[in-house]
Amino acid sequence: MKNILAVGFGGMAGSLLRMAVFQFAGAGLGLWLVNIVGSFAIGIAAARLAKRSAETRLFVSTGLIGSFTSFSAFSADWFRLLETSLITGIIYAFGMTAASIAAAALGLLAGRKGRWND
Repeated sequence: MKNILAVGFGGMAGSLLRMAVFQFAGAGLGLWLVNIVGSFAIGIAAARLAKRSAETRLFVSTGLIGSFTSFSAFSADWFRLLETSLITGIIYAFGMTAASIAAAALGLLAGRKGRWND
């Protein structure tokens, strides 16, 4: 039950944060921001939370960061772009994917180095 509550409360917080970013930056830029920042955060979480409790890892990774990022909105935008331009859709998909993977890698490195260490 603790795991379910951890994911639920993290999910609520993450989705509210995502909505705040969308309100501030707009849906287009907001989607890029939440996915890239969320990918960076998941990298840090992977490095920093490995020894924490299951509830903490689930709250942060699955709940908070998982609901902050939005693969479904990315997919919807991608299909919309594909309908108008195949090239634009492909560039968008590769751009978002590459930026998110790079951000996750940088987050993992940041989580393992420097002042982040215990």
